[in-house]
Amino acid sequence: MMHLRELPTGTRLIVMCFVLAFLPIVVLAATLVLVIAGMNHLGGGWESRMVELWPRTAPIAVHFAIQRMCDIADRPAWSLHEMEEQCRLLEGAGIAVFVRKDGVPEYLSQGADAAQVERAAKARTESDQASLVWTEMGFTYLYRSPSGAEIYAAGDKPLKRQALTAAQREARNQGRWLLYGVFGLAIFVALLLGLLFVRMLTRQVLRPLAAMRRSAAAIEQGDYDVPAVPAGGLAPSDEVGATCRSFDKMRLGLAAARAERERYEKNRKELLAGISHDLRTPLTALKGYASGILDGVARTEEKRTHYVTQIFRSATILEHLVENLFLFSKLDLGRVDFQVTTVDLCAYLEDYVSERAAWYEDQGLALRFSDATEGREPLFVRLDPQEYQRVVENILGNAKKYGGAAPSVDIMLAVQAAGGGRTAVVRFADHGPGVPDAELPRLFESFYRTDKARSETQKGSGLGLAIARGVVTGMGGRIRAEATPGGGLTIVTAWPVHDADDTPQA
Repeated sequence: MMHLRELPTGTRLIVMCFVLAFLPIVVLAATLVLVIAGMNHLGGGWESRMVELWPRTAPIAVHFAIQRMCDIADRPAWSLHEMEEQCRLLEGAGIAVFVRKDGVPEYLSQGADAAQVERAAKARTESDQASLVWTEMGFTYLYRSPSGAEIYAAGDKPLKRQALTAAQREARNQGRWLLYGVFGLAIFVALLLGLLFVRMLTRQVLRPLAAMRRSAAAIEQGDYDVPAVPAGGLAPSDEVGATCRSFDKMRLGLAAARAERERYEKNRKELLAGISHDLRTPLTALKGYASGILDGVARTEEKRTHYVTQIFRSATILEHLVENLFLFSKLDLGRVDFQVTTVDLCAYLEDYVSERAAWYEDQGLALRFSDATEGREPLFVRLDPQEYQRVVENILGNAKKYGGAAPSVDIMLAVQAAGGGRTAVVRFADHGPGVPDAELPRLFESFYRTDKARSETQKGSGLGLAIARGVVTGMGGRIRAEATPGGGLTIVTAWPVHDADDTPQA
């Protein structure tokens, strides 16, 4: 069952206006019914009680009594008992009543003459069916119903009030004030119910607006943690609720944008710190060796050759660092123009290992290749072979640089199909010192090293894996780091498999 709070705001406003318009009428009507029922319960009929309380209403009461008697007489079957109350009310107003049914007298006021009452009623009217004449000279009435009933009423003197004693006047006043109090209480109850209903509906409308106002004020102060949706939620069909939810989505978007901005600012500061640190060491070496030559410290040819060699190595380090920084900046800005083509990944990596394994072995890296695809089925992927080679070299170089004190580092390069053959997965697994699990997600951050002192610049700029991530994601792949079973680090790249729409390149 739908609750009121689940209705749209426009519907609730219509309901509120409707209730405010009809609630007082309903309450007052119910009160009137109860008052009339109470008067009837006390006996004498509510008309008689009204005449007792407000004698000036006697003409109205007489008209009510006459109309009631006519309604009873029009029924095919009626009894005199039904008319007695109305007859007594007329008699109390000084009117004599004579009732005849099918020519047989049924009722006659005490002390009245039937023939005289009938003549008086007929004398002042020209109609034979129904007539009511009430002037300053008196009251006469006659009515002949189709059912055979005849009603004659006459009063030959003006209507007058009955003299009341002090006790009767006091009782009449108390009765009046009781009725005033009952109707006053009914009006108060109607107003109270209306106010409660309005408060309930306005709270349902104003509560979300207040929450949105608090959220807006908090956002103005830089606090994005105050929700714009009140506790308990809002109905899906509520227009105000929809506005609050949209505002809250905007708040969450602003909070995410600020967090992203803070992250970029932090990365920028770390980038500047890393650049400053990594440039300082080769520049210091350049300056030192160049000063040694200029100052004549290198007096022998052998020493001068050594100084020039060190200058060349430092310049090479600077060149490599600047080149990586330039590439990293282009990746960050999305300005690398990848020459993407369709490549059989298995054949590509197998050829690469066979060509470069000897060179890597001279560098202290024992590289092996494992093709785990079924039946050596080709896995065609879309990538830039030259840029992917940079990714492979950065991953292998990182494994060698941080392989520990061992003279040689073993690394297994494995390819396999995953996801029902829709994904090609390449694993670069080494058995070196490894990386703590908490630091695995940070390996791809720029200038991040597990070496917090950053004192070994010769091990690299700290951009190798950051560049690898930029290249892989830029070509539509994924990259992550995980621990190698038995110890070590594994870098995993995953690529969506495509159909061979080009000639595969090795």
